Amino acid sequence: MAVHPKVTLFGVSLGLIVGAGVALFVLGRATAAAPLTSMLIGVAGGLGVMTVLGVVVFRALPAGRRLEGVLHQDSQPSWDGYISAAPRTELIGLPGITVTELRPSGVAEIAGERVDVTTDSEWLPAGTPVKVVKAEAMRVVVRRAPQVTA
Repeated sequence: MAVHPKVTLFGVSLGLIVGAGVALFVLGRATAAAPLTSMLIGVAGGLGVMTVLGVVVFRALPAGRRLEGVLHQDSQPSWDGYISAAPRTELIGLPGITVTELRPSGVAEIAGERVDVTTDSEWLPAGTPVKVVKAEAMRVVVRRAPQVTA
């Protein structure tokens, strides 16, 4: 997994600074023989201040030019022609059989092809006959096929 160098450098630096600050605070309190509750209150207060500063910095990052490239700000919306996956509408109405348990998702064999499928919240054991009722992008929804009796 590739990580952007700015993110790695920034994250490691921030982690070292916060860790050193907490260690020095506790060391200073311990050498002064301060009670444990005083140390815990001080550490909690320091972490609270760091949290507030982190939220402020996080909100300011997208607007700042200094850390440009750290956050991904591009998008690929569908109205620009980007389609994550073509819907499998050709599968609607086809019968199949579950290869794995569907709880509620799993794998079914439909038209000789193993397809990742999901149910409408129903648990189905492996080997159950199913029928495709909906297909939108990568989501293929199946239901238990009606049993035909003679």
